[in-house]
Amino acid sequence: MKIRELQAALEELIFVGQAHKMGVIDELYKKPDTSHGLAERMGYNYRNTFILLEALVEMNYLLKDRDLYTVDDEIFKRLVDKNNKEYEGDFWQFLLYLINPWKTLPYVLKHGKPDESSYTNFSIDDFIRGMDSPWKKQIAPEVVDICLKYCKNALSVADIGGAPGTMARAFVERGLDTIIYDLPESMEVMKEELSSIQGITIETGDATESLPTGPYDIAFLGNLCHGQSPEDNAKIIKMCQQNLNDGGIIAIFDNIRDESFRGAALALHMITQSPKGNIYSKDEYYQWLENAGFKDLTVEQLSDKRWQIIIGYK
Repeated sequence: MKIRELQAALEELIFVGQAHKMGVIDELYKKPDTSHGLAERMGYNYRNTFILLEALVEMNYLLKDRDLYTVDDEIFKRLVDKNNKEYEGDFWQFLLYLINPWKTLPYVLKHGKPDESSYTNFSIDDFIRGMDSPWKKQIAPEVVDICLKYCKNALSVADIGGAPGTMARAFVERGLDTIIYDLPESMEVMKEELSSIQGITIETGDATESLPTGPYDIAFLGNLCHGQSPEDNAKIIKMCQQNLNDGGIIAIFDNIRDESFRGAALALHMITQSPKGNIYSKDEYYQWLENAGFKDLTVEQLSDKRWQIIIGYK
């Protein structure tokens, strides 16, 4: 990325993200207004409100007709309507948070662990809801198709680490009884809305200690392994094998080192966030799977080249 493109991307993330967080875009959707009118409504400085709104127009996040600022349908879907499948506001807020831990890379390299002081503004709601993002909703049917390609008669799945609910919804739509299993604090964010979906069962716990009691046909690990140590991944995979039906599969949806586009960059993200996380290679996954007793291992590349799925049979 050229330096001016990098500057523009950072400006957009930070200034639009802050405007979204402050409710500026929501307010202008509810009632289009002048900069002076919005400043009065929100208790802001008149001059600086005008400067912000003009920049949001320039970046195509607001429309302006004479002195009136409005929000168009695309931005409404992306940053206002939380029930829209294109809504990405929570992920914007998670990205804003990530700037601080990413800046602690010198500390991480020196001390070999994340700088916990950078976690101050972490929001579990922004994180969990942010992971239920448009890109994930788009790819979820493809992920389920691959799982059912290898386990055609599957009737049940345990979505381990699945608190956002994106994959669980896709499994249920294909007729599978689905257990969503995650940490209590993660599950609390989406528990109420996910519990109302027929076919979904909520269970809580720590996957490094225990898993939902089987048997089930598919053990699905979605974006889980890159946050764990090698020892914990080996343990989780072994417990999956113990809880699967004979002939069932494990499906690991994650970034594989040397095969994932931007996988190495994600590993940098992990070392600033997780004391033990990393992006692992196919050989590492295969070793854990083979040691746990899985057979006929294979890797499927998704249409989004960031992501792969590893399949293994019990």
